[in-house]
Amino acid sequence: MKRNQRNVIEHLVNWKKTLLIAIVFATPVTMAFAGPGGTDRPHAGMCDTVVTPLTQGFPLLLRIDLACQFRHLGLTTGVIAQEVNATGPVLNNLLPAAVSSQITYTAANGDALRSTFLGVASINVVTGAVAFEGIETYGGGTGRFSQASGSSFLEGTVPAGTNNGFYTTVGRISY
Repeated sequence: MKRNQRNVIEHLVNWKKTLLIAIVFATPVTMAFAGPGGTDRPHAGMCDTVVTPLTQGFPLLLRIDLACQFRHLGLTTGVIAQEVNATGPVLNNLLPAAVSSQITYTAANGDALRSTFLGVASINVVTGAVAFEGIETYGGGTGRFSQASGSSFLEGTVPAGTNNGFYTTVGRISY
């Protein structure tokens, strides 16, 4: 019974996040606030990922190549240098982990946007599936992103049996 209630609660939380992302994409920008790096604007999007392990064991080092579609940025590519560290014992086939990343997004015109990510992950030790979430913080770059700032909530998955995954992000950015 408790497991069934837990699944219902998890489903509702995921549904709320999906609805929030849909609202952010569908809502026109009606107001912008000047930020220290430029114009403050909503930031939302989704990235497809290709994960390449660089080491085995922990800390696990990964290279993640990105193909993204962002509101206000359009089609964007990127690369992530990521470190994953186990944070506890396996419980119900899930290994908890801490995730830290350095991310560089490249817009269609070549301008680079840099960010960091700090979050948590849950690794299914039986299937290999991974779920993760955390906060991405934007901090500069090149061209129009040289003074970029802001943050977003990022969450995603890498399904079992593949190195291809995705993530969504919702927040605010100023540039």
